[in-house]
Amino acid sequence: MNIQIRYLSKSGNTKKVADAIAKEVGVTAETIEKRVPDDTDILFLGGAMYWAGVDSKLKKFILGLDCSVKKVAIFSTTAVVKSAYSEIKKLLIAKNIFVYENEFHCKGEFLKLHKGRPNADDLELAKQFARDITSISNFR
Repeated sequence: MNIQIRYLSKSGNTKKVADAIAKEVGVTAETIEKRVPDDTDILFLGGAMYWAGVDSKLKKFILGLDCSVKKVAIFSTTAVVKSAYSEIKKLLIAKNIFVYENEFHCKGEFLKLHKGRPNADDLELAKQFARDITSISNFR
């Protein structure tokens, strides 16, 4: 199974989650600057939600994906607003790319908010998310 991880992380919070997922599935997490291979079975895609929504660079990356990416699992971090899942999912569905219904989301440190997050517990939950997604895919 070809698994890829791509993320956009301005503060380092989403990178921490991407690295935890990567460690669990045995691949390297890469930024959205790196192209996704055509034969990707599962793409773990991470970003953050900002006041204005999903970052424009992440939107551009998603719009550049094609249907040869079979399935996408979304993960995100935020300090204040909701997860990025619904906005990212909407963009992927418009591209006819399958999106898993379960997501991973946790708080991310921003200024004095959520100090130390994502923490060790968050990263363990991210690893569990990765195990869940890869086990689901083995049966589909």
